Amino acid sequence: MHKEDQPAISLGLLDGSKSVTIKRQVRIENLSNKKQKIKVTPTFRLASGAASDAIQVDTRRDVNLGKGGKAMLNVMFHIDASKLNPNAMNSGSVGNDPAMLGINEIAGYLVLTSKDGEIALPWHVLARQAADVHAARQTIVPGGFPDVIGLQNGGAGVAQNDAYTIVGLSDEIPGGAKGGQSPTPDLRAVGVTTIPVPAGFCSGQDSFLWVFAVNTWDRQTHLVPVSHQIALDTNRDGVDDYLVLNRDSSLNNVGGGQQFSWVVDLVTGSAGAFFYAEHATNTGNTALILCGEQIGMNAADFFTNVDMDVFAQDFYYGGPGDAIDGITIAPLGEGFFGVPSDDLPSGAAGALEVYDFGPFPGNTPEAGVMMFTNGDRGGLARGAATEDTEALLFLAPGVAEPKPLKKSKKGHGHGHD
Repeated sequence: MHKEDQPAISLGLLDGSKSVTIKRQVRIENLSNKKQKIKVTPTFRLASGAASDAIQVDTRRDVNLGKGGKAMLNVMFHIDASKLNPNAMNSGSVGNDPAMLGINEIAGYLVLTSKDGEIALPWHVLARQAADVHAARQTIVPGGFPDVIGLQNGGAGVAQNDAYTIVGLSDEIPGGAKGGQSPTPDLRAVGVTTIPVPAGFCSGQDSFLWVFAVNTWDRQTHLVPVSHQIALDTNRDGVDDYLVLNRDSSLNNVGGGQQFSWVVDLVTGSAGAFFYAEHATNTGNTALILCGEQIGMNAADFFTNVDMDVFAQDFYYGGPGDAIDGITIAPLGEGFFGVPSDDLPSGAAGALEVYDFGPFPGNTPEAGVMMFTNGDRGGLARGAATEDTEALLFLAPGVAEPKPLKKSKKGHGHGHD
């Protein structure tokens, strides 16, 4: 056995929508000048990992090697998704808190023992229960009031559903070259919803929350490296008045990794943040929330058209990024309005109700409804879903799906992993 340059077995991130078995192979080489009989013992780094019973490690327990001999050790990790923890991580309130990451981490060692000594080969997985929601259809029947679309959660995790009116779609674009220091966050869909709130919530007047939802073609491990920016021209004079964006608590620097929904007044330069950004880590979904007062509006300004442009850029390098321009939308003036049923436990059926109010005067034509299935509910319910189902698009007739790049042409570095 060789005690230097020990390898490790990384199983990466697992969105545990169903139970799986992951196979890895370990090559063992005898560098001594005598035969070796090696005992293999799987262990867990923490007692909590073993107690959860979420992972069973299966491998042969004895390996016999002649002088200079080699052997391949097959290691099977049987993961029971029903016994995994729900997601405890997010890029907002949790930030870079290692304790929250530890809730979803399971790790251990393959202990290789001979009469000459012992080597511990580490293994590791970051695993969370995940939803896997499928819809009966993803095309909206026009004029519905409501149009009811069936949903089914086939995943082991709870589907935490939030719906947004789609105001922009974008085809996938090539990413930056590998090692080129030009990652390209790539927009897929942008949505918005208005939530009326009473006096005392945002200010002394009746007001509203405006929530902007961004879905990208590629996931971000954490939101810090990606800069989502919503430029708002509230008086529609062709000059942006406010910028909504995700940033750390220090706005222009990285501190504790907690991302907020910042609103910058582009006239005065002042900035404020009332809410955390919503991002479940390892997801392409981000929601930014503001109070109407932060952009000089309240309930008296319902149905007032606002011009909007959306940008996605890399926080560290800038670069070309991606943009959806020329959007006009009014608070509470969304033509399509989606209402998902309550959050869906594993195996549960539900529905998305889509209300078609018709186009509001002055608004850009809307594409339909986007539903996030990994909304943040706090605690150990910070949202997790499979990559293919974490953002479902329900499109109006005649609206084309945003197009992915062909695999052979897809570049690298859309965003930070």
